[in-house]
Amino acid sequence: MRKYIKYKIIGLAFLVAGIVACDTADQDVSPVVSTDGYPTATFTNVTGSTSIKEGDTLVYKVTTDKPIDRSITFTLKVKGGTANQDDYQAASAVLQPYTTEAYMYIIAVNDGFPEVSENLQFEIGVYTISNRYILNPKTVFENVDLTIVNKNDPTLLTVVFGWDTKDDIDMVTWSDTPTNPHTEWGDKGATASNPETDKSIWLSDPVGTYYVNVLDYGADPFNYTFTIGHPDGSVQIIEGKFDRTVTTYTNDAWTAWGGSYSSFRVLKVVNDGTKFTVTAL
Repeated sequence: MRKYIKYKIIGLAFLVAGIVACDTADQDVSPVVSTDGYPTATFTNVTGSTSIKEGDTLVYKVTTDKPIDRSITFTLKVKGGTANQDDYQAASAVLQPYTTEAYMYIIAVNDGFPEVSENLQFEIGVYTISNRYILNPKTVFENVDLTIVNKNDPTLLTVVFGWDTKDDIDMVTWSDTPTNPHTEWGDKGATASNPETDKSIWLSDPVGTYYVNVLDYGADPFNYTFTIGHPDGSVQIIEGKFDRTVTTYTNDAWTAWGGSYSSFRVLKVVNDGTKFTVTAL
């Protein structure tokens, strides 16, 4: 009886092997998954330039050669440059399902701070795993070298005053024009900030001479930097060391706050009605 069962088991094993062998032989080999049908993206600079002013927007259009039933998100990847995250804003371009176009907007922030032109090197592409594998690998990501050009207020002189100590130092302006001789003019640069900013001297103000004065409250010596934004968009930088033991400064007593405070002339500004000429004293 045992012998009989043994032969039945052996026979069943041969039968199963034969069935499997026949089935395997009749099957076709499944094709390897191809990416040929995946959409390929291209990029177009709608703005037409890679140089924009602060406050302006660089626009890129992302186009695919076919729609799909899923969304694809294109983002900006920073690769270098002198601009920092405060200098620009970028929104992702989301290609919606069953569409073939999306737009990316890169905004140059107008911070009101005069500075030399900056650049931002970046790439527009797809970087998340969920998006990367539904886009054709033949897609070439867009590399951009963007120049952000400074923009100043065209009606006035922007004066930014910074120094290299932790002391509280202020900046005020004076008028010494025929219309307003030796007149306290502006004190918006007298806060607790470093740097301080003043915008009190306008092209529409009386023609003549103005002064930018420093109230150091006895905290000298210190190194300073004036970053000056002219109405034509240009930026002038004046650096120096404020030290009353070495240099004799003209002292104008500032009384607009109810007391009398020593304010020392550091910059001379000449307004001719069309432009400003600024020199260090």
